[in-house]
Amino acid sequence: MIQAQTAAVSTSSAVTVDKTGIDPLTGTYGNYNLGIVKIQEGIVSGDGCYDNSGNIIVLISNKNATDPTYAQLVQYLNSDTTDEYPYISTGNIQGTICGSAESLVNLVHIQKIIDGTARPTAPDVCADFAERLHNDAEMAGIKCAFVTIDTSTGFHALNAFQTTDDGLVFIDDTGIVSNTSPTDASASRCVKKVDVNVGTPYVPVSLFPSPDRCSTWCSMGVVISCQMTWDGNWNN
Repeated sequence: MIQAQTAAVSTSSAVTVDKTGIDPLTGTYGNYNLGIVKIQEGIVSGDGCYDNSGNIIVLISNKNATDPTYAQLVQYLNSDTTDEYPYISTGNIQGTICGSAESLVNLVHIQKIIDGTARPTAPDVCADFAERLHNDAEMAGIKCAFVTIDTSTGFHALNAFQTTDDGLVFIDDTGIVSNTSPTDASASRCVKKVDVNVGTPYVPVSLFPSPDRCSTWCSMGVVISCQMTWDGNWNN
């Protein structure tokens, strides 16, 4: 589950970068724009896979990314490895997250990731998996949304793609729970397609199921609300 934190007064200072690097005021860098995810409850947090500083979900959006066909999306998801990391509910995010975007993230670390000289840390919770898939897809030229839903069992994060021939497709790329034996539909791959409709159960279905396992996962509760963020916000 993700944690949404409320805003307060920040004591963080902005990260200074070279003028040729990420612009700390706009979050722009070449063909890329940076954004953070805000919902009604506050700024969405994770474990800092890209930020490596303040545990903020950072979206890296590609200005040249385009909507895929459904076949192109499936092909991409089959090649991406986000779902192969284990889910670990650490519960180590405390306090409030506040301040302007440029004061909350490690721009030097993110620039190195975009440049290909550094890798993000492994995803731990669902918000991290959705962040990782969003950024991987965008850097591969595929437009992707970061999605937050509120269900009868709590918050959850996933992704969405606007395909050119099959409409809006929701993908849950969260890996299998670490150090446990699966009890439902899990497979060797954890890429899941799911219908997201307010008032109906959230029931993921494996996109690449193992032949010896059921493809349907357990319900995560009834969807109460859903919010899609394509690029995120940089300025408050």
